[in-house]
Amino acid sequence: MTEADENEARLIREQGKADWRAFVISRGRELKPGGFIVTMNLSSDEENNDASHVENGTRLLFSFLSDMAREGVITQEEYLATNYHGHHLRTPADFKEPFTSDLPEVGELGQDLVSVKSFKHFLKHPTFNIIDKGETEKLEYSRAIVASIYPWLHHSLYDGLSLSRSEEEKQMIIDQYFSRLEAYAFANSDHKPYVFYTEVVIKKRMHNEGL
Repeated sequence: MTEADENEARLIREQGKADWRAFVISRGRELKPGGFIVTMNLSSDEENNDASHVENGTRLLFSFLSDMAREGVITQEEYLATNYHGHHLRTPADFKEPFTSDLPEVGELGQDLVSVKSFKHFLKHPTFNIIDKGETEKLEYSRAIVASIYPWLHHSLYDGLSLSRSEEEKQMIIDQYFSRLEAYAFANSDHKPYVFYTEVVIKKRMHNEGL
C-alpha cells in the first residue's frame, strides 16, 4: 500500500471512507440511547504524518518485499498478494466525515460526535531510550522492533505466498523478511519508534434530546 500509485491510493482512501462510515452506522444501531463508544485508531495526524516503527517509516517496511521480488525470492504475483489490506492513514478530518457530511443514517440513529483527538505515541521498551547503544543493546533493540511488527504483518506475508509453496518454504521466506528488518533496525538503532493514534468519542442521544 505504501508503493501504490496515485490512482490506487485514491481507491484505498475511498474504501477507507466507506468502511469508516459503515463502522459508525453499525455501532450506532447497536448502542442504546445515552450510550457512548470510544475508539482508538492507528492513524496519521493533521499533517498526514505516518507511524515510524523504524527509520524512514512504514514505506521502508514494505520496501523489503519489493527488494525480495526483484531478487527473485518471491514472485511478482506474491509481491502483489502480500499487500496489507488496511487503511491506516485516516486523518482527524476523515474520522469526522460521517458527522460533517450529513449522512442520513447518522442523524436518524441520533449519533453525535463528542470529540476527536490525535496524539503521537512513542513505543516503550528499555532500549528505545538509550542514546549510545552497545552491541548487546542494539541486538535487543532490533529484536524488540521485530516483535512489535511480527504479530500484525505475519498474516499478510503468509497469505500472499503461493499455495504451491511448502509450509517450510513459506516460513523460510517469512524468516528472511524479518531477518532483513532486524538487520536494518540494528543498523539504525538510534531511531525511537512511534505511532499516531486518534481517539474518537461518539454518543447516542436519548430519545428526548434534540439535535
